[in-house]
Amino acid sequence: MLFTLEALPAEEGDCLLLHWGTRDEPHVALIDGGPGLVYNNHLRPRLEEIVANLEVEQLVLELVMVSHMDSDHLVGIKKLFAQLKKEVQGKVPAEERIIRAERLWLNVFNDVLDDAIDAYYKTLPKGLQASVDGRPPEEMVEQFREQFAEEDEKKAEFNAQSIAAVLAGHGEGRTLRDDQQFLAEAQETRRINSPFSKGGKATLITLERTPKPVSIEGLEFTITGPMQAEIEALQKEFDKYIAEKGLTAEAVLAAYSDPSVKNLSSIVCLAEFGGKTILLTGDARGDLMLTGLEKRGLMEVGGKMKVDIFKVPHHGSDNNAEPELFERIVADTYVLSGDGQHGNPEREVLQWIVDARGKNAKFDLVLTYDVDHIDANRKKEWEKQQKRKKPENRRDWDHDTMSLATFFEKTKDYKYTLLTGTRKIDLGDEAVDY
Repeated sequence: MLFTLEALPAEEGDCLLLHWGTRDEPHVALIDGGPGLVYNNHLRPRLEEIVANLEVEQLVLELVMVSHMDSDHLVGIKKLFAQLKKEVQGKVPAEERIIRAERLWLNVFNDVLDDAIDAYYKTLPKGLQASVDGRPPEEMVEQFREQFAEEDEKKAEFNAQSIAAVLAGHGEGRTLRDDQQFLAEAQETRRINSPFSKGGKATLITLERTPKPVSIEGLEFTITGPMQAEIEALQKEFDKYIAEKGLTAEAVLAAYSDPSVKNLSSIVCLAEFGGKTILLTGDARGDLMLTGLEKRGLMEVGGKMKVDIFKVPHHGSDNNAEPELFERIVADTYVLSGDGQHGNPEREVLQWIVDARGKNAKFDLVLTYDVDHIDANRKKEWEKQQKRKKPENRRDWDHDTMSLATFFEKTKDYKYTLLTGTRKIDLGDEAVDY
């Protein structure tokens, strides 16, 4: 049996390959595609390597999933579908098209808020309508910094960056949706969010709209988030705000300043094959994640849940989790993507995991970059934030209390194993050697 999670280097984002089946008949899914140049530098070369090593003419991605609309998750997927569309438009022979995407799961944000969001979105200045190399424009982030200026400094920066990423990702998501629709009409892929449907039509992927697990080539997915009530509440809140404030760019930006916006469309699902489980979380908020697992019946209210792999939400940001999350979800392997940008993964989150498991627990901590690389970026991020403060409020980076390197040094007597870099985590008795 083959069941492997492969974590690719994705800068500050996520880019995961899921392998299952058998070594002789493997299946592959792609979960998120990272920001910027991740597709060019890592994802596309890896897909081409798989094609070559398996000695197949075409690699079928049974599922491509965008967990949510942040640019650091969807830009690589957008580039993939743009390339697939270009090949079809250019009438490239099928035998020369080495990648095929069988289905795409995507909760497009303007579908979450009804298509009327496009009208709001188009009122924004051109400079705010697209990401820059997969990242939100700095002028957009700065507007949100001003809105959150009265809040806790760390939370303010987190909210500014995250909401700007969602808003910038709106344009990326619309492009991806349109390219997918082109491919579906050309019968090169299935209807969006297949096989989930409502009234015979495509549906948003939510806990309530996907009541039963779905099997893709024997791999079972159980959707546990987002929850419909949250999306409906967001839609009403957004529409009310626009009605009260008027249709202006400023009003639209302000409407997005609810910190919950960035989490509500994140798909959370449990992937199970051969009795082994992987919890895929996107950037979901920890408390909402636990509620969704309870509602789905995968966890008793207030109880615990065991999984083989836990993809820690939002690159190990302490803004998306509390210690309770790791006390209640217990894993053999914790995967934390992120290269230190925006401070992720956070030292506090690693501390929560270690504290929840105890000194003698044996488990793996997987980071997608080397510790020194992550710490260098975390230090840069800290110093950049300090420059925005008044001189009297600035503080120097304290390597002993802030770095991941010293955290791992101080916990070196614990029984966990630290693994870094591009990593294949094999759960079956067969390994991904291709």
